Amino acid sequence: MQATSIIQNASREPVHPREFEYQAAYRAYLFGPFRLLHGTQPIGELMRRRNKARMLLKWFLLNSGKLGSTDEFIDLFWPDIPPEKALNNFHVTIHYLRRMLEPSLNSRQESHFIHRKPNNFYWFEIDESWWVDTNDLELLLQRAREYDARGDERRSAYYYRKSAHYISQGFLPEDECELWLGPYRNRYKHTYLQVLMRLIQIYSQLNELEDMLEYAYQSILIDPYSEKAVRAIVEAHLQQGNITLARQRLDTFWNFLHANLGLHPNKELSLLRERIRAFAPPTLE
Repeated sequence: MQATSIIQNASREPVHPREFEYQAAYRAYLFGPFRLLHGTQPIGELMRRRNKARMLLKWFLLNSGKLGSTDEFIDLFWPDIPPEKALNNFHVTIHYLRRMLEPSLNSRQESHFIHRKPNNFYWFEIDESWWVDTNDLELLLQRAREYDARGDERRSAYYYRKSAHYISQGFLPEDECELWLGPYRNRYKHTYLQVLMRLIQIYSQLNELEDMLEYAYQSILIDPYSEKAVRAIVEAHLQQGNITLARQRLDTFWNFLHANLGLHPNKELSLLRERIRAFAPPTLE
């Protein structure tokens, strides 16, 4: 599903992303526990005993329009069984997946979604009847960046927050051990950290310290070595007049960084530490 640019027609508000979700006949959720619905009916339940069909569908959803060879799928999902048996399992799985998604198909009717080339390459077509949360994330990020470019911090923050919420649920947490999903996990983690950093910047500029603290602490949970997030936390506590807490947070991070990496924080945090020390009351000799 292609993300729709909001800049192409500035005179009209874009369709709210939720409209795409609720208009779709098929809805797939890959953030948080995997879910697949047709209308209001969950059809993912039918796949509980068909783990390979579920995994193959996830590959298709993440690689819409991309050609995948039979050999590639066998290497991914049936690497430890004899080639002939693996090929048979693949064809059975494809047949099951076609019938599960489109139970009304007859034996000679071509699937609307799963397509095959004569050389045993397959691809999955996501049309307007489908909504997938990973695609929706791309739409949200596009809108966030476009509003950002226009200087509309409020609206860009709204879409960045929606994006962060998606990724915070975890990407296919039940498949944590699937190595082929590693690049996707790394990409979403990187995106998550970028979004959190931008939210910290926006709420700092808006002087909305509670929101800035919220996203700074979220960032620390993902990347405990983030000096930018720590600086935002310390600065927020200073602006709130809580010098003791600001000092504690910075000292804790300072010691953590030295203990784990043998490093000292960067120059900006060093200067911040000096500022905090300047607040300390003089001690009696």
